Amino acid sequence: MLDLVKDVVEEGRKADSANASAGKEHDPAIVRIAVIGAGGAGCNSVSRITQQGITSATTIAVNTDAAHLRITKAHKKHVLGYKITRGLGAGGEPIVARKCAEADLDKLRELIGENEIVFILAGMGGGTGTGSAPVLARVAKEQGAIVIGVVTFPFSIERVRVKKAREGLTELLKEADTVIVIDNNRLLGYAPNLPLNKALELADEVAARAVRGIADTITLPSLINVDYADVMSVMKNGGLAMISIGEGNGSDFVKNAITSTLQHPLLDVEYEGATGALIHIEAGQKLTLGEAIQIGEGVSSGFSEDSSVKMGARISTAFMEGVRVTAIVTGVKSPNLFGQGSVSGAAQQMVAASSATVPDNMIDQFM
Repeated sequence: MLDLVKDVVEEGRKADSANASAGKEHDPAIVRIAVIGAGGAGCNSVSRITQQGITSATTIAVNTDAAHLRITKAHKKHVLGYKITRGLGAGGEPIVARKCAEADLDKLRELIGENEIVFILAGMGGGTGTGSAPVLARVAKEQGAIVIGVVTFPFSIERVRVKKAREGLTELLKEADTVIVIDNNRLLGYAPNLPLNKALELADEVAARAVRGIADTITLPSLINVDYADVMSVMKNGGLAMISIGEGNGSDFVKNAITSTLQHPLLDVEYEGATGALIHIEAGQKLTLGEAIQIGEGVSSGFSEDSSVKMGARISTAFMEGVRVTAIVTGVKSPNLFGQGSVSGAAQQMVAASSATVPDNMIDQFM
């Protein structure tokens, strides 16, 4: 086990050395973004983002499990609370992971550094992600960042994990500006024929899409730009948030993209009182400015006039045709998430879930 830890530490030193050797002072015009994966699920999402070749953010992986951390792909890694767990994990206990994070505060401050935006990816209901995510959020906020949590919520049948997840999510909401929740029950309902492990990989991809959509639109040339001030206006003190995904193809791709996005919210929510929305559109060279605006207007048509809606659109070489949409809505309420009863009819503004499926193109890669 000690060898595993040494390997992780050495990888971190090499990454730090490479960054230092660049010898470049920070350009204030460049928005600094960090993506932190905490625990098994969070590290899996960070691995996916890193392997996709993200250039708009620095990826960081922290885990109490040194063996899992060794196979995680990230720009920086850290074995959390090694003196407490010896790299053997938190045993599914959030309180242990929290103690590990509190014991490593100085190292976490160094790892996170100064950023304008910090994403924290974790799975709620386990040990390390549930316990350490609120601590990571607090450290990032203390260092001046807008903190956006992107977390998964366990299947309802996992009763013990659900209880831990609710407690962990409550703590994270106290520390982060916005927490985007991806409900595994909802995701599996859209893709019922996927094997369980593939459904969880799909959750990783949804989390990665949310992060990359925001980070890339801020830092890379875009058809419609979203800047740091736009993100701050939507995400600062945004509270609980949901994400919805959609894709459109064919001659009527604009209408198809709007319909698909409205039918795929990944959390049962009430939209009354929603404070804002961030809509990211990615498409091939054929997308026009007018079509992008049409999609944005269609997706946000049911929102309150008082909500802050920002839209970004990027032309991507990954698309020959068609369009992909990611919508994040902040300031929503989700009674089901905290076990307070059924969701009211207000949620039907964006939900046609009983007959919907996740976009085929997104599922194909997991079959």
